[in-house]
Amino acid sequence: MCEVVRLTWISRLLLSSSMIRPRHAVLVVLLSIAATTTGCDNNPVGRICDLGTATPATDESVVASPSLDCVSRTCLRVPLDRELPPGSAFPPNNSGLCTAECTADSDCDRVPESPCITGFTCGVPKGNTVGRSCCKNFCICKDYIVLPEDGKLAAPEACDANNKANDCCNLPGRLNNDAYPNCKNFE
Repeated sequence: MCEVVRLTWISRLLLSSSMIRPRHAVLVVLLSIAATTTGCDNNPVGRICDLGTATPATDESVVASPSLDCVSRTCLRVPLDRELPPGSAFPPNNSGLCTAECTADSDCDRVPESPCITGFTCGVPKGNTVGRSCCKNFCICKDYIVLPEDGKLAAPEACDANNKANDCCNLPGRLNNDAYPNCKNFE
């Protein structure tokens, strides 16, 4: 009537989790969780990315978003303000480095393939005081900028929220404030 066919090891691997012994299902779930939670950085920055078709001037900062080359979807190019350290490379033409918003240097996780050797600092890029990204802190390659003695970039004067003449909509108290008409429906 009914024949019993023994399964091979490979066909056992093809069975659904409901057909596998419970302890094996638990093992598969634990291994899956471990694989997805290890080895991922919160803000992987420093990969070369494309800014678009226009090549920026040598003295301007450019924040390009969305940039599909980057996990954060944000590409940054800052002016080269110093001599590069040995082994470092400045992004060519219309390229920058993947960046992310940050609150501290420790938020900036350098990817191994980054041309930035000395790591990243968190700050407002030089000249980034207008537009949607004005006065936002980003991870900036230390190879390209001159840092003060204390190692912290000072915020530009245009990013001082206490100065009512500064109208960057990202500053506290500006969004949907009648005193700043450009910041209505800014988001």
